[in-house]
Amino acid sequence: MHNESVLHAMRSETSMVDFPGRMSALFFTSGCNFRCGYCHNPDLLAGGDKCYTWDELGEILQRFRKQWVRAAAITGGEPTIHAALPDTIAFLKKHGFAVKLDSNGSRPDMLERLLPELDYVAMDLKCSLDSYPALTGWKDVEAIRRSLRLIQSSARDYEFRTTLLETLHTNEELHDCGKLIQGAKLLVLQPFVPHENLPAIALRTQPRTRPSRLQEAADILCGYVQKVVVRGE
Repeated sequence: MHNESVLHAMRSETSMVDFPGRMSALFFTSGCNFRCGYCHNPDLLAGGDKCYTWDELGEILQRFRKQWVRAAAITGGEPTIHAALPDTIAFLKKHGFAVKLDSNGSRPDMLERLLPELDYVAMDLKCSLDSYPALTGWKDVEAIRRSLRLIQSSARDYEFRTTLLETLHTNEELHDCGKLIQGAKLLVLQPFVPHENLPAIALRTQPRTRPSRLQEAADILCGYVQKVVVRGE
């Protein structure tokens, strides 16, 4: 086992929204291999920060257990870039917690290793594969394709999710996204929300995604997947 967990921070309050159908603890890893201009956790991009020791994490889990919490969601940053992630998930499971993982899908080998232990996976489908390098800085688009297929074929439960930018997600772009996840169980659409500390300065003043555009996108994508849900209208 590694000397410490990969968990860098947490939300002190119990979450009712980060693990579908469960009250959960929400934990954050630091460091990310993407550079999305609309990232809402830019403080976590660089990585290298101290993480909870196993003793510290055990105490945190005990506090959540006293609040009747039996589930944990891990987000980032990008959790799968950390070699100690399997140890961290095993520790959570040993303490009786169901585990949900949020991922950008860039590390399919790690994802394949983890899937048997995960109760829920949420993977971001950022855009069409052709658009990934410009939007995220990530060029290995075949890794994204492989992760999408792994989750559809092997995850216990899952969702894909897309943050809709009206300047990027044209109807053609949406059709290309839909083809990537043909037959998937669930796709979640969420609005782009401008914020003063977004990495891309130009996006800080771009309008929030209109509800009408979210619905138009849902109408297009429902032809490809079993269910489309719009969150955060």
